[in-house]
Amino acid sequence: SFIKLRPRVLHSTHSRPVRRPHMQVGYAVRPSPIAGVGLFATEPIPKGTLVWKYSSQSVRTYDDEAAVRARLAELSPAEVTDFLEHAYCWEGQVVEILDDGKYWNHSRQPNTGSLPDDPDSSYALRDIQVGEELLDDYSLHDLMSWYETICSEHGVTSVSTIGTQYE
Repeated sequence: SFIKLRPRVLHSTHSRPVRRPHMQVGYAVRPSPIAGVGLFATEPIPKGTLVWKYSSQSVRTYDDEAAVRARLAELSPAEVTDFLEHAYCWEGQVVEILDDGKYWNHSRQPNTGSLPDDPDSSYALRDIQVGEELLDDYSLHDLMSWYETICSEHGVTSVSTIGTQYE
């Protein structure tokens, strides 16, 4: 049910509890037993609580391959890897998460996810305990062949592929 991947490229981590504008709950970014680093609850999170708010300030979207390639051309090799490992495909777009929300890890038994009336934000699907890692189901993301090609060119496994390969 959990996966282990090579560590993700990070520019900084923080283990003290924080609350960022788009994260709606207390959390810490810490090493994860699943992959690289992850997000860990620093307070109890009741079922149904808004955990992360999708907005034009929390993400940048790309409508096509040319736009993604233009963005990657602006980045260092380490930043390209970081982008490709953390962006996800949704409804025909590539979504770059601009905050710590990009450090969500995958599980087929997630404790966070979207709700029908807010399919872009993330909510607690059950009560989440202090110290528990926040997990999402990557298999729900779209698989776009041109994005997979870009990832392959850079030796990166996309979150969409992780979601299809790992139970």
